[in-house]
Amino acid sequence: MMRRRILSSLTTPMLLLPAAGVLALMVVIPLAVLIWFSFAPDGTDAPLSLDSYQRMFETPLYFRLALKTLLTAGISAVATAALAWSPAWVLSRLAARTRNLILLAIIIPYLTSYLLLIYSIFVVLGPGSPIMALLRLLGLAAPGASILYTQAATVVMLVYENLPLMIFVLFSGMQRVDGNVLAAAGSLGAGPWRRMWYIVFPLAAPALVSGLVMVFVPMGGAFVESAILGGPNGLLLGNVIADQMTRADDPSFGSALSILLLLGTLLLTGLLAAIRPALQWLGTGRRARHAAAV
Repeated sequence: MMRRRILSSLTTPMLLLPAAGVLALMVVIPLAVLIWFSFAPDGTDAPLSLDSYQRMFETPLYFRLALKTLLTAGISAVATAALAWSPAWVLSRLAARTRNLILLAIIIPYLTSYLLLIYSIFVVLGPGSPIMALLRLLGLAAPGASILYTQAATVVMLVYENLPLMIFVLFSGMQRVDGNVLAAAGSLGAGPWRRMWYIVFPLAAPALVSGLVMVFVPMGGAFVESAILGGPNGLLLGNVIADQMTRADDPSFGSALSILLLLGTLLLTGLLAAIRPALQWLGTGRRARHAAAV
C-alpha cells in the first residue's frame, strides 16, 4: 500500500520531467548563458564586470532604438489584429468544409520561408509595383516613389508575416460564440454592430489578447525584415544586436542589449496580460447593463 502511494505521488513529477527538461534546455539555459555573457566583456575567463551595461546606459541611442523597436512591434501587432478580425469572424461562421479549405489556403504562405516572403514584399512595394501604381493613381504617391527603405515597409512586412497566425488565434476564440446567442440578440432588436460590440468582442477578447502577445514577441525581436526593407531609417534594436554578435564580435554588449529588449518585451506583454481580465470584466458589465435596460 505504501509503495503504491509513493509511486502515485511520483507519477506527476515523472510526467512533467520531459517538459521541464525541454524548457530548461530551450529557455532557462540559453537565458542564463545570455545573462552571463552580458557581465563578461573581457571574456568568460576574466572577472565579471558591469562595463557593457555602463556603456549601454551612457548612450541614449540604444534606449531610443529600444523604444522605436517596441513601438514598431506594437503598431504592427495592432494592425495585424485589425486586419485579421473580419476574416476570422467570417471563417468562424462558415461551414466546416469551406472553412477548412480557406484555412489551408491561409496557412500555406505561413509555411513558406520567411526570406522568400520578405523578397516577395520587396517586389510588391517597389516603384513599378501595382500597389505603388494604385497609390499614384489615387494621388497618394509621386511618380517613381516607393515605401521601400522606410519604417512603413518594415511594418507592412511584419503584418504580412504574422497575419495568418493572428487569424488562427482569433478564429479559435470566435468559434466559441454561440450562434443561438446572436440570433436571440437579433430577435430582441440588436443590430450587427451592437451584437459585435456587446457579444462577440467580449467573448473573443481573451483570444485577441493572446494573439497580440503571440505576434508582438517575434515582432519585437525581428531584424532581417528591417535590414532588407527598412534601410537606414528602419534600423531596429535587433539589427544592432545582430551586428554586435557577428560583425563587431562583442557578444557581451550584444547580450546586454538583448536583456534590455527582453525586459521591454516582458513589460509590454505583462501589460497586455493585465488587460485580458479587464476586457472580460468590461464585457460582463456591459452585457449586464444592456440586459437591465431591456
